[in-house]
This record gives sequence, C-alpha cells and structure tokens, in this order.
Amino acid sequence: MESLAEIAYKVIADRLIMLDIRPNESINESQLSKEMQMGRTPIREALHRLENDRLVVTQPRKGSFAAPIDITDLSEVGQVRQILEPAAARLAARNIRDAQSPEIGQYVGLIESVGERAVDQGDLMRLDLSVHNAIYSLTGNGHLEHTLRHYGNLSTRIWLVVLERRPLVVEHIAELGPILRAILAKDPDEAGALMDAHVRNFSRYIASVV
Repeated sequence: MESLAEIAYKVIADRLIMLDIRPNESINESQLSKEMQMGRTPIREALHRLENDRLVVTQPRKGSFAAPIDITDLSEVGQVRQILEPAAARLAARNIRDAQSPEIGQYVGLIESVGERAVDQGDLMRLDLSVHNAIYSLTGNGHLEHTLRHYGNLSTRIWLVVLERRPLVVEHIAELGPILRAILAKDPDEAGALMDAHVRNFSRYIASVV
C-alpha cells in the first residue's frame, strides 16, 4: 500500500509536469492538503523529493515554487535521451516477460486508436510519458529507469511549453506503436533502431517550433 507521501508525490508531480502548476507559480501547501485530504507532513515530504527531481525550488521564508523552465535546456536533455532511450528499448526487448506483454499490448491498442478520436495535448503527452515509462520499467535496470524517468519528466515540461505554440502531431505518438511491437517480438535491434528514429524525429519537430 502506497504511503500518503508517495500519493502526494505522484499527484503533485503530475501537476508540475503537465503544467497544471505553471513554472514559477507558488505552491500552496494548505490548499494541496485540503484537496488531497491529508496532512501537510506528507505534502512537505513530497515537495522535498520533487525539489531533488528539479521540479520544485524552495526559497527561504518564501516557500516552494514550481521550477522555472529554460527552453535552452532541451538540447542537453535531448542529447542524453538520444543515447539512453534506444538502449532502454533494446533492453526492454531482451528482458520483457510473458506476464508483462498484456500491459504493453494495451498500450499498443491505445496508440493505434489515437487517430480515431479527438485527444487534447495533455492526454497525448500523458500517453507518451506513460509508454516511455513502461519501456523503462521493462529494462530490468533500476538506475537506467530512474535516470530516464527524471529526464523524461523534465523534457515533457519543456515540450508542453513549446507545444503551446504548435500542437503535437498525432504521428509522433503513432511511432510508439511499432516500437512496442518490436519489444513484444523480443527484437532488440529493431526496437533500438525505431526508438532512435523516434527521438530524432521529435527533436527535429521541436526544433522547428522553437
């Protein structure tokens, strides 16, 4: 069973990543406590953890704020992900267990249905982040998973700011389907190559907007 601090962490992290709490916006502990119906101690524990994740900044005598976003960080974050994401996809294809296949198959179905209905930017980015996180969890490497989740969260915040100028194309999300199918087929070379192309394509798309 998850602790209150873990629940608070996940809820607040989602709001920060998806920009429901805007960059530089003050974080009201009392309001969060009321909304989540829990004491302020787990809220503070969650904020401390989010500060370590570079999603929150704390200023003495002023309180906690959503971390600012510097779009120039996107290039450096992208360089890290360009190296690590294909490696994660290859490891996932090598290590996926039969018991994990149904969950990945569900993601394939979600991705392939995206073009059939109207989906807002927030939902698209949540799906993108969820699929990447699912791949990381398949690697069997906790250090790699932690690192990629960290950079995935940071880059998603920046992307959402950039994509306010130009909507995300559904084709980017559709590229995840073949990657997952390659993982299900336990084909590390194909999974790695497709992920490499996926990350490069999105980097080019974002660069055209910035």
